Amino acid sequence: MDNGKLVKFEQIPSSSTLDMVTPEATESLRRLLCNPGGMERLIQVVNSGAIDRLMQLTDRLPALEGQCRTLANRCDATDMMFGQFVCPANVNYSQRTLDEYSDDNQINLDKITTGLGGDYLNAFPLTPSKLLRLTHLARPGYTPTKIAIDLNIAGGGNNYLDFILQFFLVPGGTPSNLGLPIGPEMRGNQFLNKDGTQIHVPFPEYRNAPLDIGSLETLALVIRNSGAANNLDSAFITVYYDNKAFYAACKKKCGC
Repeated sequence: MDNGKLVKFEQIPSSSTLDMVTPEATESLRRLLCNPGGMERLIQVVNSGAIDRLMQLTDRLPALEGQCRTLANRCDATDMMFGQFVCPANVNYSQRTLDEYSDDNQINLDKITTGLGGDYLNAFPLTPSKLLRLTHLARPGYTPTKIAIDLNIAGGGNNYLDFILQFFLVPGGTPSNLGLPIGPEMRGNQFLNKDGTQIHVPFPEYRNAPLDIGSLETLALVIRNSGAANNLDSAFITVYYDNKAFYAACKKKCGC
């Protein structure tokens, strides 16, 4: 009872709490409570920082919404890409087929393209001023690293200089298409010494980087006999690639 008024005490502070209350703090609290509007001003000061932060967040909402839309679009595009990749109808070669090629490191261009007409022949021997185009069967894509060539000239000749060689990248399904040239025209003596020993030549690069032969493409070599006498009775062209790198890039990857 205080001056006839009933005062209710919710909880008596513990001795440890009272020890922490200094006389200065008590006096400041008393002035604040006795000063009309003091408590309201204190609450306003405390809340002003939170209000400012809230206003800053509100100002950033348009930019955040734009970032969220961009992220959502990227997620949709990624989901579409994975959906196309996983669909069996969009897979050129099964994992079983890819694994089968993982221990090979060479492709032989031993298939003669026929029916090209003009100066192109359909079979050996390759006579003077005529051409032959050699290619390989369809297979999974690969990245050539080097070339090895053998030329069997009639009569045991070694006039390799007379034979001009040009590689082409041929789109799939169009064997009559001559394709796109790869690298410069080369001569047989760039691949063979006079005694017939091979010279392995690095495969030409494109835009200063290794060139991939896609799964729907084939590599072809056109040989032209620019000599005046000797026939080319046969040729064997080998293109090497790194089968370990092929397997590392094409093996099945999972989180197992």
